[in-house]
Amino acid sequence: MDSQSISETQSKSRNEFNLSEKPTKSSALTVGTIPLRAVMLFLAATVFTAVLLEILPHYTKTKTELDPLNGTENALVRQRAYSIYTTSPTEEHLVHVLEVLNIFGYKRVALEDNWDLLWAHDYPFRVMPKLKNLEAHQFVNHLPGCGYLTNKVDLCTTRLPFLPRAFRLPDQRNAFLEYASAHPEALFVQKHNEHRHIKVRALNDIDFHSNDSFVQEFIQKPFLVDGHKFDIGVYVVITSINPLRVYIYNGDVLFRYCPVKYYPFDFEILDKYVVADNYLPTWEVPSLRKYYNNYGGSMRASFEAYVRDQNMDPSKIWPQVEHIIRTTILTKEQDLIDTLRMYKRHNFFDLLRFDLFIDDELNVHLMEANMSPNLSSAHFKENSLLYKQVLYSVFNLVGIRPVIKSEISQFPLSEVITADKNLATALNNCASNDCDKSCNKEECSLCLPCISGTEYKWLQEAHDEHLHRVDMKRIFPKPIHNIHTFDIDIETTQMSKRNAWITRWFFNKCQYDRTWCT
Repeated sequence: MDSQSISETQSKSRNEFNLSEKPTKSSALTVGTIPLRAVMLFLAATVFTAVLLEILPHYTKTKTELDPLNGTENALVRQRAYSIYTTSPTEEHLVHVLEVLNIFGYKRVALEDNWDLLWAHDYPFRVMPKLKNLEAHQFVNHLPGCGYLTNKVDLCTTRLPFLPRAFRLPDQRNAFLEYASAHPEALFVQKHNEHRHIKVRALNDIDFHSNDSFVQEFIQKPFLVDGHKFDIGVYVVITSINPLRVYIYNGDVLFRYCPVKYYPFDFEILDKYVVADNYLPTWEVPSLRKYYNNYGGSMRASFEAYVRDQNMDPSKIWPQVEHIIRTTILTKEQDLIDTLRMYKRHNFFDLLRFDLFIDDELNVHLMEANMSPNLSSAHFKENSLLYKQVLYSVFNLVGIRPVIKSEISQFPLSEVITADKNLATALNNCASNDCDKSCNKEECSLCLPCISGTEYKWLQEAHDEHLHRVDMKRIFPKPIHNIHTFDIDIETTQMSKRNAWITRWFFNKCQYDRTWCT
């Protein structure tokens, strides 16, 4: 567990989200001396006009604001700015965040000032109600409701095949006792939402009255490196919800090894099976030193070399990792959609770290998802490059990029980077269905004359992300490894309408240009 994890999990249970995100009732309409009928007609006309502008094709809409890549007109002539929200008395954990933003040419301003980026280490939405009404140029590094993913109890008690079986206490006490009785060989750990004090416990040592905690089955046969158990941390970025777009950092993976060898197993010695702040880094693991220190391998590459030395195939690991992350986020997507309905603009992204571990047959299991993962190299200076590369890739992906001279002019960069021709796909299909004359057919849903202004913006964002991924890899919509065997109809059968729509667009782009397949 990270040294910053306690602040990650404060007040993020499902009930707290439901309470904190409830919309308030509108105040009563005051008409004074104006006739009620006139007021109602004015309101009806206003609503009708807004709906009409939304459903009209994108090229018939008058753009009243520039896209977030360039910000508003006023934002173009001022220096880009960021602000920090944290409840910690120090900012040691934010050193690399500040460093990269300063290198990018951003200046720091106060929370009440006009910032372009809010970097919140702690969940900001309960204490900053103005985030419900962001300006067009403003971005926040968390999703409202992200606790549905990062709340340990809520996530781990979700029934998913790659999550070790878990039971919420005290609510699922009886179900747990039945499971334990049916599996007498199983061991269990009790965990709290803060995820501290993890320990394998005998059945009679479990506190069944502890709120906000759970018991989880302990996987007893982990894959070991030189006898050491370990976990892996994969950095994940969610750039959009409904339609969903998810990326993972593909430049490296954080490996953390337990400092004491796993066997002979003794559950009283936590350093044998719990990764803590004093973990053993890759460059100190005997069999990995030569790959990491002598040959310049990454943590992931060094580990893969070790696996091949054991006559095993490490390539089976990473498709499992992508499937686990993709499936977990899709499972919680509706909760996130419901929370986002209360926000005027959805200018949010989220950098998470999914922590996983591998058993002795190279099967991957999910442990947790961390909000505001530790990006501090105070404990291990060698990790600083990884953290800065992660931040560089994430910022570029979401549109927070180094300030260049042309950005302070009135030149519309977005119109050069992304134009109609970059978004248009399936032209034969659009022409054969006369989609320029009628948009009533499902086949016309991706044809430019038929898409709404909001849909056009989604495609612009997806196109911009693809061009600025750096070391980020898209995992949803799912990568297409073989265009000839990929069945788009089967792939989209169980998807929501919007996710199916954006997935088909990526499929169409992949048919034309293979760089869009992954």
